[in-house]
Amino acid sequence: MTPITPELKLHTHQDKDGIHISSLIITHNGNNYHLYAGTKDTIYIFSQSIALYVLTVNREHGIIGLNAYMSPEPFPINSYYMHSLKEIKDLFGSNWENVPAIDITQKLINYLI
Repeated sequence: MTPITPELKLHTHQDKDGIHISSLIITHNGNNYHLYAGTKDTIYIFSQSIALYVLTVNREHGIIGLNAYMSPEPFPINSYYMHSLKEIKDLFGSNWENVPAIDITQKLINYLI
């Protein structure tokens, strides 16, 4: 599994109510992938064979999500989310914020199946 830093594009549109975010898209090896992330999320992206794994971590709200993409599908084929600090600490320990993103990703991959 290799960390990557692909091109990231934020698509917006404007209407009478203001500017809205339409999508967040990464481009990797000529394919586009739609991401699911919020304003306070940290995004980590890993490549393994034809799969991409996108880990989003929101330390402020205690939320972790992992999305798996299979080339060339633009949307995740599987996802796993942890919505509480208790859930995160139960799996990664009370020092979870110091666990490397690649280790979190590799552990959460087991929950995708």
